[in-house]
Amino acid sequence: MTPKTETLRFQAEVKELLGLMIHSLYSHREIFLRELVSNASDALDKLRFEALTRPELLQDGGERLAIRLEVDASTRTVSIRDDGIGMNRDELVANLGTIASSGTRKFLDSLRARQATDAPELIGQFGVGFYSSFMVAEQVVVETRRAGETAGWRWSSKGDGEFTLEEANDLPRGTRVSLALKPAVDDDQDFAEPAELAALIRRYSDFVAYPIEMAAAHFKERGDLVKSTAPDGLEVARLNSLRPLWSRPKEEISAQEYADFYRHVTHEYSDPLETIHFKAEGGSEYTALVFVPSERPFDLFDPSSKKAQVSLYVRRVFVMGDCEELVPTWLRFIRGVVDSSDLPLNVSREILQKNRGLAQIKKHLTKKVLAALGALAETRRADYLRFFRNFGAVLKEGIVGEAEERETLASLLIFQTTHGDGPTTLVEYVARMQANQKAVYVLVGEDREKLARSPHLEAAVAKGYEVLLCTDPIDEWVVERLREFQGKPLSPLDRGELDFVDDARKSEIEGLEREHRTLIEAVEGKLSGAVARVRFGARTTESPAVLVDEPHSVGRHMARFLKETGREAPERKRALELNPEHPVVCRLIELHRDDPQSPRILEFTELLHGQALLAEGSPLPDPTKFSKLIAKLMLGATA
Repeated sequence: MTPKTETLRFQAEVKELLGLMIHSLYSHREIFLRELVSNASDALDKLRFEALTRPELLQDGGERLAIRLEVDASTRTVSIRDDGIGMNRDELVANLGTIASSGTRKFLDSLRARQATDAPELIGQFGVGFYSSFMVAEQVVVETRRAGETAGWRWSSKGDGEFTLEEANDLPRGTRVSLALKPAVDDDQDFAEPAELAALIRRYSDFVAYPIEMAAAHFKERGDLVKSTAPDGLEVARLNSLRPLWSRPKEEISAQEYADFYRHVTHEYSDPLETIHFKAEGGSEYTALVFVPSERPFDLFDPSSKKAQVSLYVRRVFVMGDCEELVPTWLRFIRGVVDSSDLPLNVSREILQKNRGLAQIKKHLTKKVLAALGALAETRRADYLRFFRNFGAVLKEGIVGEAEERETLASLLIFQTTHGDGPTTLVEYVARMQANQKAVYVLVGEDREKLARSPHLEAAVAKGYEVLLCTDPIDEWVVERLREFQGKPLSPLDRGELDFVDDARKSEIEGLEREHRTLIEAVEGKLSGAVARVRFGARTTESPAVLVDEPHSVGRHMARFLKETGREAPERKRALELNPEHPVVCRLIELHRDDPQSPRILEFTELLHGQALLAEGSPLPDPTKFSKLIAKLMLGATA
């Protein structure tokens, strides 16, 4: 009985992606082999991992795991075959035709926004590498059978908007991707040449943990390749070294080899910003090779994205990818591998969560990464600033949730500042503090330029104190949790009382408040519900008034976060602080002295409150009324 053939259409985004792949990325065609070999390696990893709990999967097709390249120059056909986990019908359709995730759409958006030279990096970063096959092939055929199942499937497409799917009998376990190559172009790479394919394997996939083989007959003149007889009787030549890079001494590894391995692990095209490679001995024996990326992943802050991107090996055997137990979530941008000598091979995620040895690896690896970042900040400032622009907000998550490493993390933070020499660290700030300065002064907001003009800065700047300008949404939590650095408290200038007002000035202000108690009560009555209290203060030198959070009041970002997540936010307790030396406030005092019942007192009160809201970037409760009061004031001034 002839198997029924279905013709299905690609998802709209996939169709658009194929058009870009075929027509816009011609100069990067060679990456198709890297992507297909990497997919094959992943399939073998998945089989090995599933076989830890289902050993019968390895008996279905043999325990020898390898990747084979087959090339026929006469028909210009290249095939990449693995005996890994394979796919069933639903997986085949989901993975190769109707991608339901947002990765394809985000890839397309990024590709349009960036130059075509960035395309290879984006292809790997967004997980759409299979489609690079259509850059070199007129037709792609995928034959696959999932381990443990009997039915096989054949998928075929010419990249023209649709694909066919049919059941295929007698397929071996795993996947075979066959490419009918386009004609070679003069002076261009010819992917139907075995030597060209072998060179690409050496360049991009030398560190794959499984043998990548091709028929030895293609390499009769080469004595540098390891040759053997495969289970099907074919003499094959191994094209990759098969020795995991992390197992070699650092002194023997070049920067280029590290970069190539990074690209293999991440599917990215760029070089890593920093490489961290070490071997730990003693209580827990393991080797780690991890990288700090040079670019920020598109899904770094996506709640549904991976919480870790470090793979776990045990004695060079792949056990688990994206092992969350190896790094804290605030280091989720780290990529690489950890190979342990102590853990059992048949570990599950539940066992890992309770394993003390793995907890020690996580603790030690975290310290190593932080030390490497500290060295990067000291020796390569420009590179560190680039890193912090990409990943600084993630590090700050560690300040909020990680008590043990909080001080170390704090020393790695970079802030904008009122100091004139660019971004600064807390270490640098403390070193510049004035002899009489009691605290590290900070101001949290959404925009550096607005913060630089904030009335909250006036008194501190007048005294020559440097102020850190914190513009990440998470900074409010960072300041609250960090509290101090190197024994110096962090003091938000928009919260509580100032610590640099001298006793004489405090006594003067207290005297003014006693003298004008009835005025303050009148203003408080008018602003009831908008502010918790009204007082005189020394926080401003040029502005008439400023709004100040009470010491334990919920902050602006926290209040907004609670509101956006449907939770009730505690009342934000704020004070309106008046500058008694400002002409507008002096005029208010005069008005109250002359006629405590004057309606202009209440008008001045609303104007001062609205002005304070505008100065901090907050919305007015009644913009129309405020506008009318301004117009009335202007008419009075010209009368």
